[in-house]
Amino acid sequence: MQPEKEELLKKDIDKFLKDFGHLSDSGNDCSSIPWRESPDLIRRMIVQQRIDNDNHQPQLFQDLELPLGKRILTGILFRRTSRFVVDREKISSLYTYGYGQFRTCFAKLGEQLVKQGVLDDKEDVYFLYWSELVELVDAQQPEPQQALVSSRRQEIEYYRKVVVPEIILGSEQPPVVKGVHGELHGIPTSLGTYSGPARVILGIEDFEKIQEGDVLIIPFADVGWTPLFAKAGAVVSESGGILSHTSIVAREYRIPAVVSVSGACQLEDGIRITVNGYNGDITLSTWESDE
Repeated sequence: MQPEKEELLKKDIDKFLKDFGHLSDSGNDCSSIPWRESPDLIRRMIVQQRIDNDNHQPQLFQDLELPLGKRILTGILFRRTSRFVVDREKISSLYTYGYGQFRTCFAKLGEQLVKQGVLDDKEDVYFLYWSELVELVDAQQPEPQQALVSSRRQEIEYYRKVVVPEIILGSEQPPVVKGVHGELHGIPTSLGTYSGPARVILGIEDFEKIQEGDVLIIPFADVGWTPLFAKAGAVVSESGGILSHTSIVAREYRIPAVVSVSGACQLEDGIRITVNGYNGDITLSTWESDE
Protein backbone atom coordinates (compact mmCIF):
# COMPACT_ATOMS: atom_id res chain seq x y z
CA MET A 1 0.00 0.00 0.00
CA GLN A 2 1.30 3.44 -0.87
CA PRO A 3 2.40 5.54 2.16
CA GLU A 4 -0.17 8.28 1.51
CA LYS A 5 -3.00 5.74 1.21
CA GLU A 6 -1.80 3.93 4.32
CA GLU A 7 -1.82 7.19 6.27
CA LEU A 8 -5.30 8.02 4.97
CA LEU A 9 -6.55 4.56 6.00
CA LYS A 10 -5.05 5.01 9.46
CA LYS A 11 -6.87 8.33 9.89
CA ASP A 12 -10.15 6.78 8.75
CA ILE A 13 -9.77 3.88 11.20
CA ASP A 14 -8.88 6.26 14.05
CA LYS A 15 -12.00 8.30 13.28
CA PHE A 16 -14.06 5.09 13.15
CA LEU A 17 -12.80 4.06 16.59
CA LYS A 18 -13.49 7.55 17.94
CA ASP A 19 -17.09 7.42 16.72
CA PHE A 20 -17.84 3.74 17.40
CA GLY A 21 -15.18 2.66 19.91
CA HIS A 22 -17.82 2.35 22.64
CA LEU A 23 -19.30 -0.71 20.92
CA SER A 24 -18.52 -4.12 22.38
CA ASP A 25 -19.68 -7.74 22.44
CA SER A 26 -22.90 -6.69 24.14
CA GLY A 27 -24.57 -3.31 24.41
CA ASN A 28 -26.31 -4.58 27.56
CA ASP A 29 -23.18 -5.64 29.45
CA CYS A 30 -20.85 -2.92 30.68
CA SER A 31 -18.24 -5.55 31.62
CA SER A 32 -17.70 -6.30 27.90
CA ILE A 33 -14.43 -4.85 26.64
CA PRO A 34 -15.24 -2.04 24.14
CA TRP A 35 -13.53 -1.63 20.79
CA ARG A 36 -11.55 1.39 21.99
CA GLU A 37 -9.72 -0.87 24.47
CA SER A 38 -8.68 -3.33 21.76
CA PRO A 39 -7.83 -0.99 18.84
CA ASP A 40 -5.17 -3.27 17.30
CA LEU A 41 -7.67 -6.11 16.93
CA ILE A 42 -10.24 -3.81 15.33
CA ARG A 43 -7.65 -2.38 12.95
CA ARG A 44 -6.64 -5.87 11.83
CA MET A 45 -10.28 -6.83 11.30
CA ILE A 46 -10.91 -3.76 9.15
CA VAL A 47 -7.77 -4.24 7.05
CA GLN A 48 -8.40 -7.97 6.56
CA GLN A 49 -12.11 -7.62 5.87
CA ARG A 50 -13.12 -8.78 2.39
CA ILE A 51 -16.70 -8.56 1.19
CA ASP A 52 -17.92 -10.49 -1.84
CA ASN A 53 -20.38 -8.03 -3.34
CA ASP A 54 -21.80 -10.67 -5.68
CA ASN A 55 -22.88 -12.92 -2.80
CA HIS A 56 -23.81 -10.27 -0.25
CA GLN A 57 -26.07 -7.89 -2.11
CA PRO A 58 -28.66 -6.31 0.19
CA GLN A 59 -32.22 -7.51 -0.27
CA LEU A 60 -34.41 -4.74 -1.67
CA PHE A 61 -38.17 -4.43 -1.43
CA GLN A 62 -38.59 -4.30 -5.21
CA ASP A 63 -36.80 -7.66 -5.47
CA LEU A 64 -39.44 -9.48 -3.43
CA GLU A 65 -41.67 -11.75 -5.48
CA LEU A 66 -45.11 -10.82 -4.19
CA PRO A 67 -48.60 -10.94 -5.77
CA LEU A 68 -49.87 -7.53 -6.84
CA GLY A 69 -52.41 -7.18 -4.02
CA LYS A 70 -49.96 -8.22 -1.32
CA ARG A 71 -47.24 -6.02 -2.86
CA ILE A 72 -49.45 -2.92 -2.55
CA LEU A 73 -50.39 -3.63 1.08
CA THR A 74 -46.84 -4.60 2.03
CA GLY A 75 -45.50 -1.51 0.26
CA ILE A 76 -47.72 0.77 2.37
CA LEU A 77 -46.56 -0.90 5.60
CA PHE A 78 -42.94 -0.82 4.40
CA ARG A 79 -42.99 2.91 3.70
CA ARG A 80 -44.66 3.72 7.01
CA THR A 81 -42.26 1.65 9.10
CA SER A 82 -39.22 2.91 7.16
CA ARG A 83 -39.91 6.44 8.37
CA PHE A 84 -39.17 5.37 11.95
CA VAL A 85 -36.02 3.33 11.31
CA VAL A 86 -33.67 6.27 11.77
CA ASP A 87 -35.39 7.28 15.02
CA ARG A 88 -35.13 3.72 16.33
CA GLU A 89 -31.43 3.54 15.50
CA LYS A 90 -30.79 6.93 17.14
CA ILE A 91 -32.36 5.73 20.38
CA SER A 92 -30.52 2.40 20.21
CA SER A 93 -27.19 4.13 19.57
CA LEU A 94 -27.70 6.57 22.44
CA TYR A 95 -28.67 3.73 24.79
CA THR A 96 -25.59 1.68 23.84
CA TYR A 97 -23.27 4.67 24.24
CA GLY A 98 -24.78 5.70 27.58
CA TYR A 99 -24.76 2.20 29.04
CA GLY A 100 -21.12 1.81 28.05
CA GLN A 101 -20.20 4.74 30.28
CA PHE A 102 -20.81 2.54 33.31
CA ARG A 103 -17.63 0.69 32.39
CA THR A 104 -15.59 3.86 32.88
CA CYS A 105 -16.95 4.21 36.42
CA PHE A 106 -16.40 0.56 37.35
CA ALA A 107 -12.92 0.56 35.82
CA LYS A 108 -11.90 3.52 38.02
CA LEU A 109 -13.40 1.81 41.06
CA GLY A 110 -11.56 -1.40 40.18
CA GLU A 111 -8.26 0.48 39.92
CA GLN A 112 -8.75 1.97 43.39
CA LEU A 113 -9.55 -1.44 44.89
CA VAL A 114 -6.42 -2.89 43.31
CA LYS A 115 -4.32 -0.11 44.89
CA GLN A 116 -5.88 -0.95 48.27
CA GLY A 117 -5.05 -4.64 47.84
CA VAL A 118 -8.71 -5.64 47.79
CA LEU A 119 -8.54 -7.02 44.21
CA ASP A 120 -5.75 -8.35 42.01
CA ASP A 121 -7.09 -6.91 38.76
CA LYS A 122 -9.49 -4.08 37.97
CA GLU A 123 -11.65 -6.45 35.89
CA ASP A 124 -12.34 -8.47 39.06
CA VAL A 125 -14.75 -5.74 40.10
CA TYR A 126 -17.39 -7.40 37.89
CA PHE A 127 -17.36 -10.52 40.06
CA LEU A 128 -18.81 -8.59 42.99
CA TYR A 129 -22.43 -7.64 43.65
CA TRP A 130 -23.47 -4.01 43.82
CA SER A 131 -24.21 -4.24 47.58
CA GLU A 132 -20.73 -5.69 48.15
CA LEU A 133 -19.11 -2.85 46.21
CA VAL A 134 -21.03 -0.29 48.27
CA GLU A 135 -19.79 -1.91 51.50
CA LEU A 136 -16.21 -1.89 50.21
CA VAL A 137 -16.43 1.79 49.31
CA ASP A 138 -17.91 2.71 52.70
CA ALA A 139 -15.43 0.61 54.71
CA GLN A 140 -12.38 2.40 56.12
CA GLN A 141 -10.28 -0.77 55.77
CA PRO A 142 -11.98 -3.02 53.20
CA GLU A 143 -11.32 -6.75 53.41
CA PRO A 144 -9.49 -8.51 50.55
CA GLN A 145 -11.89 -10.12 48.07
CA GLN A 146 -9.52 -12.37 46.11
CA ALA A 147 -10.94 -15.61 47.53
CA LEU A 148 -14.53 -14.59 46.74
CA VAL A 149 -13.57 -13.51 43.21
CA SER A 150 -11.75 -16.81 42.63
CA SER A 151 -14.76 -18.79 43.84
CA ARG A 152 -17.17 -16.95 41.57
CA ARG A 153 -14.79 -17.20 38.62
CA GLN A 154 -14.70 -21.00 39.06
CA GLU A 155 -18.49 -21.10 39.33
CA ILE A 156 -18.88 -19.15 36.08
CA GLU A 157 -16.43 -21.46 34.31
CA TYR A 158 -18.37 -24.49 35.56
CA TYR A 159 -21.65 -23.20 34.19
CA ARG A 160 -20.19 -21.72 31.01
CA LYS A 161 -20.90 -24.87 28.96
CA VAL A 162 -24.29 -25.59 30.46
CA VAL A 163 -27.13 -25.96 27.95
CA VAL A 164 -29.91 -23.71 29.25
CA PRO A 165 -33.40 -25.31 28.97
CA GLU A 166 -35.92 -23.50 26.79
CA ILE A 167 -38.67 -23.79 29.42
CA ILE A 168 -38.46 -24.09 33.22
CA LEU A 169 -41.66 -25.16 34.95
CA GLY A 170 -42.10 -24.66 38.68
CA SER A 171 -39.53 -23.49 41.22
CA GLU A 172 -37.31 -26.60 41.17
CA GLN A 173 -33.99 -26.17 39.38
CA PRO A 174 -33.66 -28.47 36.36
CA PRO A 175 -30.64 -30.82 36.16
CA VAL A 176 -27.44 -29.34 34.76
CA VAL A 177 -26.80 -30.64 31.25
CA LYS A 178 -23.46 -30.10 29.53
CA GLY A 179 -22.50 -30.66 25.93
CA VAL A 180 -24.52 -31.29 22.78
CA HIS A 181 -26.74 -34.36 22.75
CA GLY A 182 -28.82 -35.59 19.82
CA GLU A 183 -30.09 -33.44 16.97
CA LEU A 184 -29.81 -29.68 16.97
CA HIS A 185 -32.86 -27.72 15.95
CA GLY A 186 -33.96 -24.11 16.13
CA ILE A 187 -36.10 -21.43 14.53
CA PRO A 188 -35.32 -20.78 10.84
CA THR A 189 -35.25 -17.02 10.25
CA SER A 190 -33.35 -16.62 6.97
CA LEU A 191 -33.98 -18.99 4.08
CA GLY A 192 -31.43 -21.20 2.36
CA THR A 193 -29.17 -24.17 3.10
CA TYR A 194 -25.42 -24.16 3.54
CA SER A 195 -22.68 -26.60 4.56
CA GLY A 196 -19.33 -25.54 5.95
CA PRO A 197 -16.97 -25.68 8.94
CA ALA A 198 -18.41 -24.45 12.22
CA ARG A 199 -16.63 -21.54 13.86
CA VAL A 200 -17.67 -20.81 17.44
CA ILE A 201 -17.35 -17.10 18.28
CA LEU A 202 -17.99 -16.24 21.93
CA GLY A 203 -16.66 -12.68 21.98
CA ILE A 204 -14.51 -10.05 20.36
CA GLU A 205 -11.34 -11.97 21.20
CA ASP A 206 -12.54 -14.72 18.82
CA PHE A 207 -13.43 -12.44 15.89
CA GLU A 208 -10.24 -13.18 13.97
CA LYS A 209 -10.98 -16.92 13.97
CA ILE A 210 -13.68 -16.72 11.31
CA GLN A 211 -12.64 -17.46 7.74
CA GLU A 212 -14.47 -16.89 4.47
CA GLY A 213 -17.31 -19.41 4.17
CA ASP A 214 -17.42 -20.54 7.81
CA VAL A 215 -20.70 -21.25 9.58
CA LEU A 216 -20.85 -18.59 12.29
CA ILE A 217 -21.87 -20.09 15.66
CA ILE A 218 -22.68 -17.44 18.27
CA PRO A 219 -24.47 -17.14 21.62
CA PHE A 220 -26.19 -13.92 20.47
CA ALA A 221 -25.46 -10.95 18.26
CA ASP A 222 -25.21 -7.25 18.93
CA VAL A 223 -24.48 -4.37 16.58
CA GLY A 224 -20.75 -4.88 17.16
CA TRP A 225 -20.95 -8.40 15.71
CA THR A 226 -22.23 -7.28 12.30
CA PRO A 227 -18.82 -7.36 10.49
CA LEU A 228 -18.63 -11.13 11.08
CA PHE A 229 -21.62 -11.77 8.82
CA ALA A 230 -19.73 -10.51 5.77
CA LYS A 231 -17.52 -13.62 5.82
CA ALA A 232 -20.05 -16.18 7.05
CA GLY A 233 -21.80 -18.66 4.79
CA ALA A 234 -24.53 -19.20 7.40
CA VAL A 235 -25.20 -18.33 11.03
CA VAL A 236 -26.47 -20.31 14.01
CA SER A 237 -27.34 -18.56 17.27
CA GLU A 238 -28.21 -19.92 20.70
CA SER A 239 -30.71 -17.11 21.22
CA GLY A 240 -32.94 -14.83 19.20
CA GLY A 241 -36.13 -14.83 17.17
CA ILE A 242 -37.46 -13.67 13.81
CA LEU A 243 -36.78 -9.99 14.68
CA SER A 244 -33.47 -10.48 16.52
CA HIS A 245 -30.30 -8.76 15.36
CA THR A 246 -28.91 -12.09 14.12
CA SER A 247 -31.94 -12.78 11.93
CA ILE A 248 -32.22 -9.28 10.47
CA VAL A 249 -28.54 -9.03 9.52
CA ALA A 250 -28.50 -12.58 8.10
CA ARG A 251 -31.44 -11.72 5.84
CA GLU A 252 -29.65 -8.56 4.73
CA TYR A 253 -26.62 -10.64 3.73
CA ARG A 254 -28.86 -13.35 2.26
CA ILE A 255 -27.29 -16.17 4.25
CA PRO A 256 -29.22 -18.97 6.02
CA ALA A 257 -29.87 -18.43 9.71
CA VAL A 258 -31.27 -20.62 12.49
CA VAL A 259 -31.70 -19.12 15.96
CA SER A 260 -32.69 -20.35 19.44
CA VAL A 261 -30.50 -23.43 19.02
CA SER A 262 -29.77 -24.74 22.53
CA GLY A 263 -26.17 -25.86 22.99
CA ALA A 264 -24.96 -24.58 19.62
CA CYS A 265 -21.84 -23.00 21.13
CA GLN A 266 -20.77 -26.41 22.46
CA LEU A 267 -20.05 -27.55 18.90
CA GLU A 268 -16.45 -28.41 18.08
CA ASP A 269 -14.57 -25.77 16.10
CA GLY A 270 -14.01 -26.90 12.52
CA ILE A 271 -16.62 -29.65 12.45
CA ARG A 272 -18.60 -29.59 9.21
CA ILE A 273 -22.30 -28.85 9.62
CA THR A 274 -25.27 -28.15 7.38
CA VAL A 275 -27.65 -25.32 8.25
CA ASN A 276 -31.19 -25.63 6.93
CA GLY A 277 -32.83 -22.22 6.93
CA TYR A 278 -36.15 -23.73 5.83
CA ASN A 279 -36.90 -26.17 8.66
CA GLY A 280 -34.37 -25.16 11.33
CA ASP A 281 -32.36 -28.41 11.35
CA ILE A 282 -28.61 -28.41 12.06
CA THR A 283 -26.95 -31.57 10.70
CA LEU A 284 -23.58 -32.54 12.14
CA SER A 285 -20.90 -34.39 10.16
CA THR A 286 -18.79 -35.66 13.05
CA TRP A 287 -16.50 -37.58 10.75
CA GLU A 288 -15.32 -34.53 8.84
CA SER A 289 -13.43 -31.55 10.25
CA ASP A 290 -11.05 -28.93 8.95
CA GLU A 291 -8.94 -29.04 12.14
